Amino acid sequence: MTEEVARPEAVSQAEEREGGFTPILGLELDRAYRVAGRILGNSADAEDAIQEALERAWASWHTLRTPGAAPGWFWRILVNGCRSRLRKRRSQPVRDIGEAVDFGVSDPFQATLARDVVGRAMHVLNDDQRVAVALRYWGELTVPEIADRMRVPEGTVKSRLHSALAALRRELERYGEDGA
Repeated sequence: MTEEVARPEAVSQAEEREGGFTPILGLELDRAYRVAGRILGNSADAEDAIQEALERAWASWHTLRTPGAAPGWFWRILVNGCRSRLRKRRSQPVRDIGEAVDFGVSDPFQATLARDVVGRAMHVLNDDQRVAVALRYWGELTVPEIADRMRVPEGTVKSRLHSALAALRRELERYGEDGA
């Protein structure tokens, strides 16, 4: 059996690829996790969405022409993955096993949403509104950055944020009236 010897140029290409990809890991993952958790509503789905986004980004890293565009590119991959998961939930409703069995381990997003009245109210938003609100307020992105990540015009983002905030306001008023 012969051993393969790594060619120096192959090693340098791999190192270059990893070196360009690493900044995404360090700078974007914490914020991406918060946003994905708000969009999807639980930590397991958020972790899965981020893992899938990282895998897709790594697999197609060589297609990225401008390394400076990597964070925005990664966010588009993540947002599209979250939107896909939301669509899949609607078409295939699944009951969370955690509802039926208490494992004694709490989901940090579920616990936060239970305490956070805004988090509880987000169920009234459609998928696009939920993504826009999560990117704006938990991802701390500007309207132009959100438009870029969602690949829609800025006016569409403004409209989605406006209608989402109005719906959240109505829901929060309802909570106040119910004493919740």
